[in-house]
Amino acid sequence: MKRTKKQQFFIYIGVIGVLLFTLTPIFLLIVATFSSNADLNAKTLHLMPQNWTVDNYTNIFSGKASDGSLPPFFTALKNSFIVSLSTTILSLFIGIFAAYAYARFRFKGKDTLLISVLGFRMVPEIVLLIPLYIIFARMGMINQLPTLILIYTAFNLPFVIWMLQGYFRSIPESMEESALMDGVSRLGVLFRFVLPLSVPGIIATSIFVFLVSWDEFMFASIFTSTYDAKTLTVAISEFSKRGMIDFGMQIAGGLMASLPPIILALFFQKNIISGLSEGSEKG
Repeated sequence: MKRTKKQQFFIYIGVIGVLLFTLTPIFLLIVATFSSNADLNAKTLHLMPQNWTVDNYTNIFSGKASDGSLPPFFTALKNSFIVSLSTTILSLFIGIFAAYAYARFRFKGKDTLLISVLGFRMVPEIVLLIPLYIIFARMGMINQLPTLILIYTAFNLPFVIWMLQGYFRSIPESMEESALMDGVSRLGVLFRFVLPLSVPGIIATSIFVFLVSWDEFMFASIFTSTYDAKTLTVAISEFSKRGMIDFGMQIAGGLMASLPPIILALFFQKNIISGLSEGSEKG
């Protein structure tokens, strides 16, 4: 149905209103990173800083603030990349085989086991915090990145298995049976036929795991106490310790920490949308 000019006008007004509502906070956030603490702590409200400065960024990268040293930002950034990327790779490596087994093999208690795997993810993480800390402390694995990788993998695996098994089930078994009759092994079928057809779901799942691992704070703050092991979320929280709150550095650090996930989401936007929509239909 063709819209009238009046309807198009209101549609444009609505779109502009939504854009202003969503982009204005981001704009103010960016402006705040160039504001001094005096402007941010001022009692009178002003949207634009009276004195523009880049000290927030220079202090972050130099590791200095008004009260002394801070965690090296680049070290925390590197740690977050290592933990998030390793968690994503490990979760996919294990989850793909488990999801394919749930989708194709028939064994007793399969549905019950699948529900129990998903139910593990529903357990509040804080309930397992103390037991996990005791276990890893006795193993001498505090302040080590592999500890975070193992914990994040354990909590993300149920989601990976649940998402991918839905994709694998949607692929016709007749194609796999034909390949098996031609002498292709099960692993060959998985890697040569199933995985290429499940690329949207794999990309959407991997991005979700990466973002969850990138933003995690509770386990990272408890299991890391040295600057060499802290991740980005923990490093940013250090800007409000020892009796001082440096809002400028917190805002600048938070903005820079959000850039990799934003870039990742924009780059794989089509894959995320198609992956989640198809997954909801197939799951």
